[in-house]
Amino acid sequence: MTDGNREPNPAAASTVHAELISSEGRITLTGEIDHGVAPELDAALERLLSAGADRLVVDFAKLSFFDSACISALVRAHATVTDRGGTVKIVNVDRFAHRVLQIAGLLPLFEIVPAQGNGG
Repeated sequence: MTDGNREPNPAAASTVHAELISSEGRITLTGEIDHGVAPELDAALERLLSAGADRLVVDFAKLSFFDSACISALVRAHATVTDRGGTVKIVNVDRFAHRVLQIAGLLPLFEIVPAQGNGG
């Protein structure tokens, strides 16, 4: 039974899913990745890097919001991966996320793959 008066908790739907396929670490971000969820992202990135990932793919398709804590985690991962000669690719980036990354001056750090059908 659902309480119709209760506001949905966006943090409950926010997740970080990580998997290692060969030497490629794949991260899928869902919901809002902010300072409360960023430690989970850091931990997932650390697990992938410790397991030998030399390439990272971060999927923004289900991401509804991210803040500086998420950006910081991605920048730290970029530093570690590039020290190993690897790359970080961010896929399904909508025009709003692209603009945030552009304003932050981070477009040169990542390979960016735009989301399909959103004009961006």
